[in-house]
Amino acid sequence: MIRREFVKLTTGSLLALGGSVFLVSCGGGDGATSAEDPAAPPQQSGSQIVYTTSVDGAHFHTFAIDASAFASPPADGVAGSTSSDDGHTHTVAVSMADLQSVTAGQTVKVTTGSASSHTHVLTLVKIA
Repeated sequence: MIRREFVKLTTGSLLALGGSVFLVSCGGGDGATSAEDPAAPPQQSGSQIVYTTSVDGAHFHTFAIDASAFASPPADGVAGSTSSDDGHTHTVAVSMADLQSVTAGQTVKVTTGSASSHTHVLTLVKIA
């Protein structure tokens, strides 16, 4: 099943992975995907939430945020590097305000730092 078909089938559906439930949604009602859409939905892995970036140049990255950063956002937010793919990583900075917005149930889009002449988008959402 290709990504577009997966998104079409799961638009507006609740999925459960690893004991976490989250809403999968798609930008337009026509089943089209956006260049900013994550390559995969977020997953909880131990005490971290692992987010997947948008696809650029046929690759994507992951970035993990400790669940505690959402419960009690640090004043400096969180920052770090994505996973390595296609021979590079990207920097990521998520502000305290962004963490608070996600905790309040809002969707926050964060653009990574540029590497190899491109960026990716992380779509941060609250997972229960």
